[in-house]
Amino acid sequence: MSYIVTATFDGSVFKPDTPVTLPDRTRVRLVIEPINTDEKTKFLEEFDQLSDEHPIYSTEPYLTRDQLHERG
Repeated sequence: MSYIVTATFDGSVFKPDTPVTLPDRTRVRLVIEPINTDEKTKFLEEFDQLSDEHPIYSTEPYLTRDQLHERG
């Protein structure tokens, strides 16, 4: 299982922006990619967090490939 977590580096440790549900002392692989903190990035981070907290579920069937690419 893998997922992306944003975090803040405080000089010695990385502090996740959202809770991480892993047992203590779990080894993980970190790929460090600095985030541009302009307004658009902040908005997208907030949107991602809100969509994780309040997912939208649909009971409708998925569209088929033919329906998705139907041109009329």
